[in-house]
Amino acid sequence: MNGRISDGGVYRVSDLSKAVENNTLNFPEDKPLPFREKPIPHVIVADAAFGLSSNILKPYPFKGMTREERIFNYRLSRARRIVENTFGILANRFRVLLNVIPLKPSKGVNPEEDIDRRFRFVYGKQKGNRPKNEALRIREEIKEYVNGCGSVPWQDSMI
Repeated sequence: MNGRISDGGVYRVSDLSKAVENNTLNFPEDKPLPFREKPIPHVIVADAAFGLSSNILKPYPFKGMTREERIFNYRLSRARRIVENTFGILANRFRVLLNVIPLKPSKGVNPEEDIDRRFRFVYGKQKGNRPKNEALRIREEIKEYVNGCGSVPWQDSMI
């Protein structure tokens, strides 16, 4: 059963998801993008397996995309690659993170006192991915930005 749950499904039923939804992670205050006026929240970049929300930014569905949506998806993909590369650099710098650590948890932490239980993953029934209008508005604002004053010279040749 657990092997059939996508990353987005695991996230959706996690305590981290609830913390993002309830705004208990202390995201910075909403701000407009450079040269724009509408304040938007800071977001976590995600892939298509995740649900779109005010703080989770995912690509447009791939079928029937406009040029502007393809550019948005390309720019979002670049942002995700930067994050993935950063984790890869950290894992290579701290090579212990690449393998299972052959110690019992009691050697590193006191299980009763030191484990932070706020962000545990609990498997449950998956829910739908219907985004709220606010999440759609935020994605549209970022799409307009990356296709307007936030464009980069090479993005057209990359789609």
